[in-house]
Amino acid sequence: MISYPPPKFEEQKSEIMQRYQILYDDHAVSAKSFADSVALALDTPFVMVALTNRYRTWYHCAHGLGAYSADDLQTYFARMHLSQSRFEVADIREEEFFLNHTDGLKMPKFQSLAGVPLTDPNGKRFGTLCIGDRKTRQLSETELNILSSFGKLISNDICVKSAARYAIRDLIELEHEKCDLFELATIDPLTKALNRRAFMRFSERELARFKRDNGRLSTLMLDIDHFKQVNDVHGHATGDKVLSKMVAIASNVLRQEDLIGRLGGEEFAIVLVDSDAMSAAKVADRIRQAIKQVKFPSEAGPFNVSVSIGVAEPLFNEASINDSLERADAALYNAKRNGRDRVEIAAENVSPHGHAVTAGVSRNLPN
Repeated sequence: MISYPPPKFEEQKSEIMQRYQILYDDHAVSAKSFADSVALALDTPFVMVALTNRYRTWYHCAHGLGAYSADDLQTYFARMHLSQSRFEVADIREEEFFLNHTDGLKMPKFQSLAGVPLTDPNGKRFGTLCIGDRKTRQLSETELNILSSFGKLISNDICVKSAARYAIRDLIELEHEKCDLFELATIDPLTKALNRRAFMRFSERELARFKRDNGRLSTLMLDIDHFKQVNDVHGHATGDKVLSKMVAIASNVLRQEDLIGRLGGEEFAIVLVDSDAMSAAKVADRIRQAIKQVKFPSEAGPFNVSVSIGVAEPLFNEASINDSLERADAALYNAKRNGRDRVEIAAENVSPHGHAVTAGVSRNLPN
């Protein structure tokens, strides 16, 4: 079922991010607990997860290396990726490869190193879990097996988080497409009001709710006075700006649950939820006054426009919102005949204690 108000992409995106607790790309996922556990289990002062470029920007896992540059560490430990299997260097002084590649890098003085590959389920290598010590050290087979087990845990963690990030990205893209499709299907591209089809659909839904809850509902018909002259004198581009501004002004007066739609040309309709005709007339007059105060620039000079508005309430025996809109339209034409720039309530909806809003002034309406 299509819902109203329309979904807003940023709100939907925020909800997805919160629901799955996945951070934006410019925030790193911290897996420090893994590194701390490795350091504790193997009694080692340094732990580093060295990763390829695809992962290192968002996954951080290290222990004892906070005083050193992450870039320097990744540059140095990237050499460990050359090993296709578990490795151990008990005394780094005996391995020239590890001694001669630290120029310009600020690094701890390692005396021993060990590491295990990090791979995806298909065996593709994307990093290395490394441990280092300030003293020479020969790891036991049990310690190497523990290191390998941690390597599998961290590999799985990275793969799951990476898959989640892609899944969330796909969800966000789908949500964006859904919002775009909603707008294409329901929104008038010029004014951003509901198009005729969507307005009628949502209005019928409000009519059904009005009958079910024995509530209140009002319909308004709006028309810009002498709009043809606006187009003839100031041009259609300026006329389009007038239409868009009118909808923006009306939307600022209305509540989120109210509906505004463009039925055609300069004719617009509004459905006010939980409002009787007298309350709706006051809202209509606020819209009328706000629009009248706006000056529109043009090459022919600044100008103002006015609107005429008709108001009606649906009746419980009416099968469609069209009936109420037709009576509001009849009230609109009464406003036109009575001088324009005014609000008229349909005769069927004028209470014994209230009159239509005429000449822009509410007469004998309850406060």
